[in-house]
Amino acid sequence: MKTKRITQVIILTLLVEFVSIAYAFPRQENHDNDLREHLFGQDRTLMGEKLEKFQAIADAASLCIDQFSTNGTERRKEGVFNQLDEHIGFSFSFDEVELKPTGKYVVNANTHRSYTHRGWNFTEYPLKELWTMRKKILTATVNTELFGQSPGVLKYVPWVEKLVYSEEACNDQCEAFCELVYYIHILGDYKEATSYSEAFQQLIPLVRHEDSGSPAIIDELIDLVPLLFEKSSNTSPSFILKLEKIKERAKKVLFATGGIRTQEQFDEYYQCAMDLRKVIKNDVPGMLMQNEFFWNAFYK
Repeated sequence: MKTKRITQVIILTLLVEFVSIAYAFPRQENHDNDLREHLFGQDRTLMGEKLEKFQAIADAASLCIDQFSTNGTERRKEGVFNQLDEHIGFSFSFDEVELKPTGKYVVNANTHRSYTHRGWNFTEYPLKELWTMRKKILTATVNTELFGQSPGVLKYVPWVEKLVYSEEACNDQCEAFCELVYYIHILGDYKEATSYSEAFQQLIPLVRHEDSGSPAIIDELIDLVPLLFEKSSNTSPSFILKLEKIKERAKKVLFATGGIRTQEQFDEYYQCAMDLRKVIKNDVPGMLMQNEFFWNAFYK
């Protein structure tokens, strides 16, 4: 009887763990698939080293934007961080970048957005130092995977290679690519929204007031185009024009008198976000292919 009880407990424990994993994993998997489509289009298949490069970037984005713990011992995504750290070599530990309850802050699947979803360049996050390090997870990974140089003979001396090639600063093009990855992720969260809820309003808006310097998705995408797509001059103007048209539509809804107050207004605003996702999927892969850093990493 005792053995039967122990077996039941073990099975129940395994089921709980399975449900937890089944709930958590598809969310990153959905973001990963979304990112892949926005960067490569729907028909591009990644294999071998190319897939490893992409997955490292996708994991870094997930850690940067979505990592949180509901208590001080949960330590979600610690294994992902450690695996990435072995490859990239961060100058900080998981404890320093883990988003967990601190003082009055209570983090859960909804409220974690306040700490990481207000914009790549947002400066008023409740935990500013944490966001600064969080960004380095992504910039260091992209810098290594897409802009890094061959370690040459240093590959035979792992600790030296790690010291030399783990620089967390990246050039303007690297930074712009990270910003693009960030906003693709945020637009994925837009897709999940059904109403103008409090959780939705924690996301960075699509557009900003003309006299405001606050972050906004479309405005920042327009700003990063000349930095990221420097060799895509034939397609960039067309891409920017499409962004500008969506921007004007979104402004009419978001900045109408009283703001978004009805479901119909929200639906119009939501459609702007979905059209923005479509434009990125249609235009960005082709422009990225024209850039040496992206071609060498994923097409060469």
